[in-house]
Amino acid sequence: MGGIPQGHSKPVDPIGTFKPLVQRDRLPDPVIIQSLELYERDDNWFIRVRSTDGAEGWSVGHPKKMELSQHVFTKVIAPYMRGKDARDLDRLVDGVFLSGNNYKMQGQLFWVPLAAAEFAILDLLGKVANCSAANLLGGQRRKQINLYIANNHRTKDAQESLRLIIKTVKSIDAKALKFKIGGRMKVIDELPNRTEKLIPMVAKALGDKCTLYADANSSYLSVQKAIEVGKILEAYGVAFYEEPVPFDYLEETKRVAEALTIPVAWGEQESSQWRFKWMVENSGVRIFQPDIFYYGGLIRSLRVAQMAAAKGFDCTPHISGGGLGFLYMGIYAACCPNPGPHQEYKGLTDDFPWESTGDKIVVKNGFMTAPNGHGIGVNIDPDYLANVDRVK
Repeated sequence: MGGIPQGHSKPVDPIGTFKPLVQRDRLPDPVIIQSLELYERDDNWFIRVRSTDGAEGWSVGHPKKMELSQHVFTKVIAPYMRGKDARDLDRLVDGVFLSGNNYKMQGQLFWVPLAAAEFAILDLLGKVANCSAANLLGGQRRKQINLYIANNHRTKDAQESLRLIIKTVKSIDAKALKFKIGGRMKVIDELPNRTEKLIPMVAKALGDKCTLYADANSSYLSVQKAIEVGKILEAYGVAFYEEPVPFDYLEETKRVAEALTIPVAWGEQESSQWRFKWMVENSGVRIFQPDIFYYGGLIRSLRVAQMAAAKGFDCTPHISGGGLGFLYMGIYAACCPNPGPHQEYKGLTDDFPWESTGDKIVVKNGFMTAPNGHGIGVNIDPDYLANVDRVK
């Protein structure tokens, strides 16, 4: 059966479990949050945080999930953050979750708006400290980020899927790619036998040019079927196998991983710190993938990386497309010690005007410039922001 594993440890108490990531030595004076506000324009969600001494930071939330969770931001997260010292961001991330009955809201619609608040506060702190968010979170380890380009063509037959995959690879001269298999929470492909046809076609066309990854998106309700597909992936040299069984089937995921030599990747849908801990401690998979939006931001995702590193595992996060997702991925990969060889890429945004505050962020030859300017590494055009609508 799927779900909670037997004999698991007690849930993690987040407060005090991890050392703070925010480097307070760069911030000798308090940075008190005066306001934390949400704005909308052109279906994008902008967050502004201001300190009592007039400094400010901006971020952009998840393009779709923020629409659904805007009231959690304005009525729960923003009131909690006001009046607090932004330097205590690690503690605030835990504190708002444990305040009152907020823990009962655990899931994307709680963690997505908290991530948006965290990104803005990191921008504020980085600007006050005149350093990058990566340096603020432990140190800028990388100047360039190796990318894998993600795609989703499940509704196309194998031949058309391959054509589109090749097109996306060429768009950035990618050295790694992730293609979709299975039917996404279904046992059967949307088009019969697409998976079995597509795997060898991708391997033949691109296997000597790119590292290949495959994402099943929880497709296989049967451990046996998941293993069968995993064996095919192994035979064609695919480098990881993401979410073979439903994402909350922890024991089943572990059984699939133990039956295969291909590393299994997992964690995109996970919102619980203790379940990540259980999977790390029990070697449920070898690659961990917190989504930087869905899991609540950079601090919580980097904590998963710390747990994974202690067992010798990589933590290569999932990142949703749109907004500034590419930027948050870049910050994570720039400061994380164990991000794995390639990071997920779904495109630079052109939904609103922005510019880098450090080296220009460009994507070329399968690499992205790591954000290294002060704050989160970009400024959004103030003339554009002058016409956003306040969400109350």
